[in-house]
Amino acid sequence: MIILKHVEHKIEDSDEFENLLSHVRETTSKVDGVEFKDIYFPKGKDEFILAMDCTNEDKYLEWRDICPPPLGAKDWYEVLLSKDEYFSR
Repeated sequence: MIILKHVEHKIEDSDEFENLLSHVRETTSKVDGVEFKDIYFPKGKDEFILAMDCTNEDKYLEWRDICPPPLGAKDWYEVLLSKDEYFSR
């Protein structure tokens, strides 16, 4: 499944972006079943979205425990199921 983690936080510059990228890669390597895919920026919003490939939602939540959002930032997530995952329910 794909999980989109939305984080309401403006990344100010490329140094902050590189630090975030390094931190996310480091923390995802600590949880089997969680793979970081990419970071996206919704146009016109002070927000970024982490795209994660996870074996299940529990693995994502395990990762989130070691990688919470930046201090004071609001976050939420969406679960996207593949066709096979969707029809297996």
